[in-house]
Amino acid sequence: MTYTKYFWVFGICALLSGCVPTEPAKNVKDVSSQNTATIFPPKIVKTSPGGLEIRYAQVSIGFDAGCKPSGAFSQKLNKCYKLPENVKSLALAHCAKYSKEAVFLGNKSNLLRMTVSKFRCA
Repeated sequence: MTYTKYFWVFGICALLSGCVPTEPAKNVKDVSSQNTATIFPPKIVKTSPGGLEIRYAQVSIGFDAGCKPSGAFSQKLNKCYKLPENVKSLALAHCAKYSKEAVFLGNKSNLLRMTVSKFRCA
């Protein structure tokens, strides 16, 4: 019976550690927009005074040296992530309504392989 408890504790710890964001937050103004754009206008999917999520179809031209195109980008200061200008302006405008700065938390993909960028207003 003790092994079962250890198994469950290990499983829960493994699950929780897989959900932790791997990259540190970065000010939106510091994220590069070079060589990237959206195919369609971005859409805000979740919003609150504390942050927002923006969904968009992204097109990028090439990759920087040291960045892996498979999506396993560097985890040091999000240096390989890029945000299209219209996505950055949406995040900045949303947080400006609350007199806060927009902070980029990272990207993920949805089922349609569209990019979902997460932001916090701090």
